[in-house]
Amino acid sequence: MVRLSFLSVLLVCVVSAVSCKSAPDKQAKTVTPNDSIPALQQDSLLENKGAFTWLSGREQHEITLPDSLAKYIARGHEAIDTVTGDINEDNINDLVLVTGLINEDSLRYESGPINLPRHMLIFMGYKNNQYHFSFRNKKAIPCITCCGMSDPYCGMTVHKGWIVLQTYCGSNCKSLSEHRFRYYPKAKDWLLDSVISESYCFYYEQYELDTLTRKDFGKVSLKTFVLYEDEE
Repeated sequence: MVRLSFLSVLLVCVVSAVSCKSAPDKQAKTVTPNDSIPALQQDSLLENKGAFTWLSGREQHEITLPDSLAKYIARGHEAIDTVTGDINEDNINDLVLVTGLINEDSLRYESGPINLPRHMLIFMGYKNNQYHFSFRNKKAIPCITCCGMSDPYCGMTVHKGWIVLQTYCGSNCKSLSEHRFRYYPKAKDWLLDSVISESYCFYYEQYELDTLTRKDFGKVSLKTFVLYEDEE
């Protein structure tokens, strides 16, 4: 019996060693983030899918604004994210500000199913580091409770003439979306140019990767864009 047990243990060790040696390398590739979007890691479980997994939430940091800008923040709100860049192609940096209810991270556990609204504010830049308030959108940024336990707002990035909003929702199934807005000088507005969305469940079951363009959703202005409907 002792000899048989020893041979059994030896066989298990050999099989384990072979399995570990033959297992595919799942080392993830890190993509350097821009602006407020957190680091991304390319999922290597199925390389041909090109799925992305968020490594961490949006970086939290204290934001201090001058009174000339702070006065536009809604009562009871505070700044939770800022991004600067030339979004109207005049070679002067502009400001995109996101606000949420004060201490929203604590309120989410007290409010139950009630949505905690967030606002997007656009400020156009002028010389001498001056900003002029352009508009506010109360439905462009997902609320902190819009995706269960995880915060779906992952941040924004801006390029010359572009504003890109990213959201992520993950539980048993995951979904990642990117809304890209392009500036049109004649209209003096940012119109939704494309929406890229990816979703999948365990081991990429029910995998979907879709790209929509203006041919699919028509003319959508950032000023009136609705990403979610507030429950009032």
